[in-house]
Amino acid sequence: MIAASLVAVFMLALAAGCITNETKAPVTTQETQTIKISGSTTVLPIIQKAADQYMATHAGADIQISGGGSGAGIQAIGAKTVDIGLSSREVTAAEMAKYPSFVITPVAQDGIALVVNPANGIKYITLDQIRDIYLGNSITWSEVTGTDVPGTANRIVIIGRDSASGTRSYFDESILEKKTPTKQMLEKNSNGAVLQTVSQTPGAIGYVSIGFVSDEVKAVPIWYSADKIVAPGLATVKDKSYPVSRSLYVITNGQPSGPAGDFISYILSDEGQEIVTEEGYVTV
Repeated sequence: MIAASLVAVFMLALAAGCITNETKAPVTTQETQTIKISGSTTVLPIIQKAADQYMATHAGADIQISGGGSGAGIQAIGAKTVDIGLSSREVTAAEMAKYPSFVITPVAQDGIALVVNPANGIKYITLDQIRDIYLGNSITWSEVTGTDVPGTANRIVIIGRDSASGTRSYFDESILEKKTPTKQMLEKNSNGAVLQTVSQTPGAIGYVSIGFVSDEVKAVPIWYSADKIVAPGLATVKDKSYPVSRSLYVITNGQPSGPAGDFISYILSDEGQEIVTEEGYVTV
């Protein structure tokens, strides 16, 4: 009788789900794949938007991005503290000698726009005039345009980038012909900082990536001759008629592979290149 009672209790417990021979499957979680990126603030808008869209469809991806300039990005990828470095300038021969494993991949093309405050009536500028301003040979707007700029003491307020900037490196090499800009130039650490200063300073001139040009400033066309005046824009950068343009790069140690390689492939895909266009740059 006791044995029968125990069997009955066991059967009731089993029916009620208190005792089971089944083992629940363990909860599986997708392994987080972290990609660390740093470098050029010019390339940053493309990478940030691409990262947002990539992570939306790749549940395990964690893309961590910081700026600091092209120089910082090259140093970081060289030291292997990041998975991808960003640069808006060419890697130098000395850098390649130091980091021979670098693989450099173009992801977009960009133009550098000369921008002034909207109060400035200037209609165009020559490459020689730009050079004279940034080398300190022209110090007033009347020397450049023949007229003063309202709301200023007529002096040109020269805005540039700091020494870590790839945009600065390219500008100094291609426009200033490797000469050192005037000490009167105010150095800013990002495109956004240049844009803000120029927009708030009637007598200012600065240079920014075309992807950052906004209604807060006026982008000045480059004058070659009476019948050749070229404005910065996607079309003129793409057909190479605008003279101040360059490629934008991502850098890896060795051929891109793993999560970093997959993300770079995404940037180069049709969807990724649409982001390049949306952010105001030219596709590769």
